[in-house]
Amino acid sequence: MQPLVRLRDDAAERSSLLSIESIAVIAYRYPCNLHPTWHVFVQQIAHSFARQGVEVVVINPLAVHRGLLGRDPFRTVEDAGEGAAVTIFRPRFLSMSSRQIGNWNSLRLTQSGIRGAAARVLQRHFTKPPDALYGHFMYPAGAVAVSLGKEMSIPSFPAAGEISLDTVDHLGVNVARCELQQATGFIANSSYLARLMRERLEIGSRRIGVFPNGVNRRRFFPRDRSAMRLKYGLPPDRLLVAFVGNFEPRKGALRVVEAVRDVEGVAAIFMGSGDERPAGDNVLFCGRVPHKQIPELLSASDVFVLPTTDEGCCNAIVEAMACGLPIVSSTGAFNDDILDDSFSMRVDPLDVPAIRGSITRLRDDRATRETMGRAALEWSAGFDIDSRASRILEFMEAEIQRAQCTEVAD
Repeated sequence: MQPLVRLRDDAAERSSLLSIESIAVIAYRYPCNLHPTWHVFVQQIAHSFARQGVEVVVINPLAVHRGLLGRDPFRTVEDAGEGAAVTIFRPRFLSMSSRQIGNWNSLRLTQSGIRGAAARVLQRHFTKPPDALYGHFMYPAGAVAVSLGKEMSIPSFPAAGEISLDTVDHLGVNVARCELQQATGFIANSSYLARLMRERLEIGSRRIGVFPNGVNRRRFFPRDRSAMRLKYGLPPDRLLVAFVGNFEPRKGALRVVEAVRDVEGVAAIFMGSGDERPAGDNVLFCGRVPHKQIPELLSASDVFVLPTTDEGCCNAIVEAMACGLPIVSSTGAFNDDILDDSFSMRVDPLDVPAIRGSITRLRDDRATRETMGRAALEWSAGFDIDSRASRILEFMEAEIQRAQCTEVAD
């Protein structure tokens, strides 16, 4: 079979210093026809890797039923910007979901299906192995990356960004410790998750790189507030609260509804989807929007509120910062890397009166609101996604080199 992907086979041209020139990203969820907003953050980091000059292939195994419904082609190419491109492979596999049956979880079969689908792509459609495998999240994609990396002698890097390492819980900590130990290194998007990896999975600190989520600041930047309100038919004279996330108890959309209920001069817009659909007199909009419209609606807003009880590292908060919004969010440790007192008010996420108090304070003090907005924008400069991708690549290269040195020493 003629290879569809021609990864660089240029050993003679490579410098004496180790460098990653090609990466295969294994992603259980990735934007597709059926779910165009599915884990957009994985797409963003893949695109950013490509903009660093790395050849990037995403292997996104699709469950058979989703492939039939979405009609996604097996191979597509995405424009990553700045002349870069990312190739996407979507092999089909039979998903058995993740259901607990006694001490056994059907994720084991799902993971096996994903592994087989990814292996077929790597074996049949590459002229040479990629320099690294990157799996997002720890399960099932991270574990698949480690397993295939071990079999094919490719450095592997599971990436943790899930809520409190919850994907590990499906199969159990003991299983995860065993399956993940052969990874070359680990990527964590918060110090909070890195601590859990050390404590629960017994991974040494040296093997974990901590890189809080980044934002594409070419897309997420402040627009003119009045123009954006006019564009979307939003009132010009009310304090507008923005929420982005799933409508579920953890994220707290209904707590935001309650916090703004009957508060004079305040209204809210909710971007997302889920079972707990926000509604009320102060709710101006509620629903899913294309990712490209989120920065415009954030720019139309005055405050970003997300009373989440648990995260890995919240992309929505970083995106709101980049649009120059003050943040009202949780005191949880998962926010420690990204929030600063200069632009955020952190509250108990279950305390609706505290959420309401923060909103009304910002409503009543325009000067503070504007000062916090400027501070948020300035702070967001440290969370550029291309800078994050570059630092992750540097970490991966260092860990590959360390592993090679260890092999030579042994």
